[in-house]
Amino acid sequence: MGVPASQRLRKQSEFQQIRSKGKRIHCGSFIFQCLQRETETPSACRLSVIASRRVGNAVKRNRGKRTFREIFRQHQGELPAQSDVVVVLRSSFDRHSYADLESSFLRACSSCKGTLSEAGGPATE
Repeated sequence: MGVPASQRLRKQSEFQQIRSKGKRIHCGSFIFQCLQRETETPSACRLSVIASRRVGNAVKRNRGKRTFREIFRQHQGELPAQSDVVVVLRSSFDRHSYADLESSFLRACSSCKGTLSEAGGPATE
């Protein structure tokens, strides 16, 4: 199982919008960026994982992407509804265990959820 293509960010304009308007949280081994979409029709959360060559070789980059896609798949209910998430990997991500990465991701989700509901966005349960 994985994250379906409909739940992945693909367009450069979407990345730019998240980067300029979204909330950025530095989590040590990765950067978490989140933006809640304002659409009338309810839709699922979307994810993208960015791993540049600075992170490491192809094996390390792909392992990081797979890890964060799995974390997102398991915990997407923790995010605000209709949110877009970009995770930017840093080269130190592999020094942390899966549980550490997962707990950092969940802390970032709860921080993002609290900030968006305070900012006037729709609060979700």
